[in-house]
Order: sequence, then structure tokens, then C-alpha cells
Amino acid sequence: MKKQFKNFSCDRTFKKLVGGKQNFLIRKGSDINQIIFGDNHYLFATENKNFPKNKLYLFKMVNDDVKKFIDNNPFIDLPPQKKIKDFNYDYDDEVGTITGTDLDHAYWRIAYVKGYISKKTYQHGIKDEKSKNIRLATLGVLGTEKKYERYENGECIGMVVLKKENKAMKLIYKDIRLSCFFMMYELSILLGENFESWNTDCIYYRDSFENRKLVHDFFDMHNMLYKQLTYNTIDSFKEFQD
Repeated sequence: MKKQFKNFSCDRTFKKLVGGKQNFLIRKGSDINQIIFGDNHYLFATENKNFPKNKLYLFKMVNDDVKKFIDNNPFIDLPPQKKIKDFNYDYDDEVGTITGTDLDHAYWRIAYVKGYISKKTYQHGIKDEKSKNIRLATLGVLGTEKKYERYENGECIGMVVLKKENKAMKLIYKDIRLSCFFMMYELSILLGENFESWNTDCIYYRDSFENRKLVHDFFDMHNMLYKQLTYNTIDSFKEFQD
């Protein structure tokens, strides 16, 4: 079945198929809509402005890469499960100032470092900042069940499952997320009383040369990319250039 990426709304195609009393399948999502008609599989980006239509091909690239990885690596050891965010309720915020280190495209980078996606796929995903949502979407849908509305003679007759849940592929996405949270947890232990909090892929701590070096060295060791944050006068974080 040939996949075709369309740069317009699926509504036009849907109305034509219904009006022509055709047989087809349709699946609507928050970021991408799909129509299967004959031997064609059409993919349409939604109106989400942060979801570039010219990047829809990333879904296939990621899916193919992960399938290949699983074929060669059938067993995956998950890291211990930690919270998506955590706080040090004993942190003394009257001592010093807070800084933060934020990972760049954390999940996408972890997928690449762990070998789940190829260098080619990785580079395609980071060409522009507008690709953030689609990067997350390509990983988030890994292994999920694909259920479509079935139309016959232009009328909806029910649902059909074309692709069952793939537990091995879902495990890949779970490992990516847990690996991110576990890095934050490990850093919180290393920072000790200087740790303030973490939220998904960003960790906050008491600012000092030693603490920054500890955090940067840790992320360097894990081959992660990052940027430094600091408080500004309106009490919110901004990027900080060393």
C-alpha cells in the first residue's frame, strides 16, 4: 500500500469519497488524519500550526528504524520508574540563586543515542524547531493500535482494527521516557541539598560553578545536548549563555 502525504485538509477528500459513495477507511487524530482508499494510504496534517505538514514522512522513518532495532535487539531493559517531576521540599531557597539545565529535544536525542532511530532520521527531525511536536508524535504513537472508521457506499458501518498493539514498540517509547526521568533522578541524588526540582527534561538547582560542572559533565557522559537557564528580573527562566 502506497503512502501519500497531502498538504491540505482531509475534509475535501472525505467529502468526495462520501459523495461518490465509495468504500474507504478513515482515522482522525489530533495531529494527523488518515484515509485508506483502494491501494492508497493518504496522510493529512491537521490545522495544528506547530505540526509541519512537510515533516509527515518522519512517521515512516521512525517506524522503520524502530522495527529494525527490535529485529536485532529483541530484549529491552527498562530503567527504574521515576516521577515525571519531583521537588526537594527541604530546599533552602534563601541561600544562593537557582539555575536550570534544560535538555535539547530530549526524547528525540535519547532515541538516537540508544540506537532506536538512525542518524539520518535524527537529523531530519532537528532541522527546524517547528518539528518538535511531530518528533514527539512519531515516538508517542509507536506500537499503538490503529482503529479506523469503515465506510461502504459512502456510509459509516462501524470500526475496524488494521494494526494491533505492538508491545515491543510501545516498550521503546516507555524506555525513552523512563530513561529521561531516571537521568533527572540520578542528578538529583548527585546534587544532594543543592537540588531544587526537575520537570520532565529540565533540572533546577543552586547555581554555582561546581554544580553546573557536575550537571554538564553528567549530560556530556550520556551524550545529551542541553542549554543553561537562569532567572531574570521578572522571576521566570530564560536561556543563559556561558
